[in-house]
Amino acid sequence: SSGINAEYGGGERSLLLEADRADDMALDFTGYESQQLVESQDTYLQEREKNITQIYSKIEELGQMMGRLSTMISEQGETISLLDSNVTDIQMNVEAAHSELLKYFQNISSNRWLMFKVFGILILFFVIFVVFMT
Repeated sequence: SSGINAEYGGGERSLLLEADRADDMALDFTGYESQQLVESQDTYLQEREKNITQIYSKIEELGQMMGRLSTMISEQGETISLLDSNVTDIQMNVEAAHSELLKYFQNISSNRWLMFKVFGILILFFVIFVVFMT
């Protein structure tokens, strides 16, 4: 029985040693897998950081573009206000010119009648002069 125990005990030890070796290998394998996992997570985090940085720079660029667009819109608003003011001035000038043209036309019309009267009187004097002279 002691021979069997020694044999049994020796077998248990060898089984325990083999189990310890298997655990060590499993730990080494698990350590390799965890190192790969850490590396893949690190790569993933680096890619995410790079993408976030790119997104941030695009947002900054978009903000700058919006600022320039706002400036352009403001300048165009000022230009439109200036154009509106100029159109109003032109309208007033055209109305004043129309009024002056009407006055000039009335002046010419009244002067025309005056010229007809003077011409008529001259013809009358000419006729009287020719009749009395002959």
